[in-house]
Amino acid sequence: MDALIFAMTFCALAFAVFLLARFFDRRITFAMAALAAVYLGLDDLITGLASSHGALAFLGGNWNWTGKAFSLVLSVIVILALRIHPRAMGLTLEQQTPMLAIVAVLGFIVWGACLGLLFQPGVADAETLAFQATMPGLSEELVYRGIAPAIVLGFISGKRGDYGIPWAVILATAVLFGVWHSLGYAGGAFRFDPMSGLFPFIGSIAGGWLRFKTGSLLVPVFGHCLANTAFHLAGGVVA
Repeated sequence: MDALIFAMTFCALAFAVFLLARFFDRRITFAMAALAAVYLGLDDLITGLASSHGALAFLGGNWNWTGKAFSLVLSVIVILALRIHPRAMGLTLEQQTPMLAIVAVLGFIVWGACLGLLFQPGVADAETLAFQATMPGLSEELVYRGIAPAIVLGFISGKRGDYGIPWAVILATAVLFGVWHSLGYAGGAFRFDPMSGLFPFIGSIAGGWLRFKTGSLLVPVFGHCLANTAFHLAGGVVA
């Protein structure tokens, strides 16, 4: 029940944030804002299924492998159901600014390493490194930098989209990504940890801009994966 309440709350919050973004980008409609919000709420709910119901954690492990796999499956279903064109989500290997892509990925690695040295998470085991190098970057970037922006801007039913740099949408999804990491609900009460959401929020602004500047989701995905890995490797060095 807690998971459902949180998912519904997050859905309502996402709808409100997207409606606020509509004041700055008139391409956003009420219907698409609602659809994108429902998708984010469902993604949260299905990502947490394995954690709240251990019997569903068919992949096992200490990390939420199953939840992230569920998120990827939901993303595929949404892409097919809404007929979202690959380019509308940045699913292309082509880079409009190759040099920027290289520099940005290196920047994400440095960013992650610096945070690791600052917060010192301790020595990471093989499973932790494998998970952080793959699942969060793949599932979360597809959701927040790929599918959600495409939906909220109405680029469904095969539309390729003509984004430019949609700053209102980038900032809206960055805010929601930060809130998703910092807000929780349990035992009838909400909790909010600003520090848990601050760095995902900052990284999301960079990742969102890079997704549209390069025309591809590749840099945000690789940047996210490598930053997470660098965080745990650097944190282990000083442990």
